[in-house]
Amino acid sequence: MNTPHAQLLEFEQQRQQALIHADLPRLASMLAEDLVHIHSTGMVHNKAQFLAHVQRMGGFIAIQRDTPAIRVEGDIAILTGHTRNRVRLLETGEEAERYGFSTLVLRRTPSGWQILLSQLTPTAKEKA
Repeated sequence: MNTPHAQLLEFEQQRQQALIHADLPRLASMLAEDLVHIHSTGMVHNKAQFLAHVQRMGGFIAIQRDTPAIRVEGDIAILTGHTRNRVRLLETGEEAERYGFSTLVLRRTPSGWQILLSQLTPTAKEKA
């Protein structure tokens, strides 16, 4: 069944793969033009800045996420849940773990879902 819930779970899997493989064209199609992306460090990016950031870091090394809680209200969806991202630090190239609680706000468009807001709020390691 192609319910909004199933669509959003598939979207989230594709988003993670696009981030890991630094698939910028795929990622760009998933991000709204008015995206606000808030990193676990507090850095805030718009769409162009976030895509450039992913390109500079060469993609994520790994993303581990529990099945997100999903709430759909009309053409807006909210996905939340704990996540652990393994990334390369731009300054040194070293690998780092980012544990946090992820919030994604998406809007349904004629071409599919797009992310309006992405925020990773840091949490203690044992909660991820």
